[in-house]
Amino acid sequence: MTAYSRASPADCLEHRLSLSGPDRMALKATTHSAQLASVAEIIGINPSELESAFVCEEWSAELATGVVRLGPETASLHGIGSSPCGIMDLIRLYDSADLSKVLQALEDAATSPSVFTFSTTLRPGPGLYRPVFCFGQSDTVDGTSGMIRGTFAVARLCVRMGSRPEALN
Repeated sequence: MTAYSRASPADCLEHRLSLSGPDRMALKATTHSAQLASVAEIIGINPSELESAFVCEEWSAELATGVVRLGPETASLHGIGSSPCGIMDLIRLYDSADLSKVLQALEDAATSPSVFTFSTTLRPGPGLYRPVFCFGQSDTVDGTSGMIRGTFAVARLCVRMGSRPEALN
């Protein structure tokens, strides 16, 4: 049986941004309800539970420049001080076991128009895990210009793995 306990927000190293307040309310308008329903279906949870369990924000990448634009909560949870950023900034806290599949998904999307998904975990510190799901679509003509647009769904809770897993908020 898995045991969970709550700890203070300071225990989760990358949790620097309040997940409530005016920024969160403004973001709801940027991620359409149809997109949220699709995200919930892929993750396998009830759409009504999605926003309480995950930060969902749109993102984009310009293929000609490599510039990635994230929503403020997604950037904060990825340990990025400000958006825009680059791909390597985006993936630096991802679980190392997933880096090749994430880079392959993004490279494939950059070279030909496609729809893609990937999942991984953010690893903000030793023994800390935060699930991440990414859904995207690319529009490219020649593999050097165009855009990738998508949605990130990042778990609001961070889990510390040890002898007993703990859910951190």
